[in-house]
Amino acid sequence: MVKKLIYITYQTFPAKTANSIQTISVLKHINRIGFDTVLIYPMRNRNSSKNLDEIKNHYEFKDNLHLIGTIHPLPFQKVKIFEKYWYLISHFLWSFFTVRKYYSSENELYLTRSEWVFYFLSKKNANVIYECHQVSKLKKILVNLSLKNEKSKVVALTSAIKNQLETTTKDKIEIIGSSFDDDYFFNTTEKKNNIVYSGSLYRFGQTRGLEILFENSLDLGIEDLKVIIILSDEEGIESFKDKIKDRKLGFDLQILHKLNQKQVGEILSSAKVGLLVNNTSEHASLYSSPLKYFEYLASGLNVVATDLSSHRELPLNDSLHFYDADNFNSFHSALMSAIKSESRIDSSIRDYSTSKRVSKILDLF
Repeated sequence: MVKKLIYITYQTFPAKTANSIQTISVLKHINRIGFDTVLIYPMRNRNSSKNLDEIKNHYEFKDNLHLIGTIHPLPFQKVKIFEKYWYLISHFLWSFFTVRKYYSSENELYLTRSEWVFYFLSKKNANVIYECHQVSKLKKILVNLSLKNEKSKVVALTSAIKNQLETTTKDKIEIIGSSFDDDYFFNTTEKKNNIVYSGSLYRFGQTRGLEILFENSLDLGIEDLKVIIILSDEEGIESFKDKIKDRKLGFDLQILHKLNQKQVGEILSSAKVGLLVNNTSEHASLYSSPLKYFEYLASGLNVVATDLSSHRELPLNDSLHFYDADNFNSFHSALMSAIKSESRIDSSIRDYSTSKRVSKILDLF
């Protein structure tokens, strides 16, 4: 009998976002251990595609996943006022009709990042796991209702998420953080004096805080220094460039975007320092298990990180170089320490690969 896993999610594909990269990475590694894997998602914007070759080229993989891109005649991203509420309405409606159409049997495994999909599958007594990446009042309610189904489980990205869900069935919640994709990230012994930031410039409209790198860059005093910024989206690129175009920088700067994971891995492998920069918002402080953190470690980078409780709880964090948010002196000290420290790779990082993460998720089923 063919083992089958269906991933139903209110995400868009293809995209350069960390959440879409993680979903594809998880699915291809599940596929490799003998599962028939199906990805069901909405065609909710003009860049969406259900063409497998296009998805393969975008994410640089060869595995044969089954894609079902559904029509999306819903108001999200079509009505420009009250977008948050249209998103909630569209998410609810899409989840309801998609589960009703594509739910097959209790014998199949279901994985989702959608709390509404989790709820509707749980109502059908499906064998389902919900990946919870942040918490809201609505998610708490839906998770508690869904966990009444004996076969429903939750993967929480951090311990703070598990604690905030406030459920009486915490034995059905497993903490499994982000992971690096085994296919793309590796360490080389030839490290250049490069500092790399990989990710987005903004999160929920707030800057990540990368500006601290440019405020007093002439005071860094590091020879042959190159800073490479690899952006996962194009939001704010032009305004960011405008802010720094007239500054005299104490380093060479390269800003890249539209890179695939293979290209990112090649850049990280020869760099010396990775920046784990974030703001001090509640989301950053409580819910952050950054994909790039594990990619940095797998590439043998020394990591400079904003001092947040979520970063303090990351695995293998004893070698991180922490700095106080918005404090240049603290940042400069952490950066100098990271550059001067010998590059090394902890063998335990292999426990945080996507193939290992997939094994943990399947064990939970």
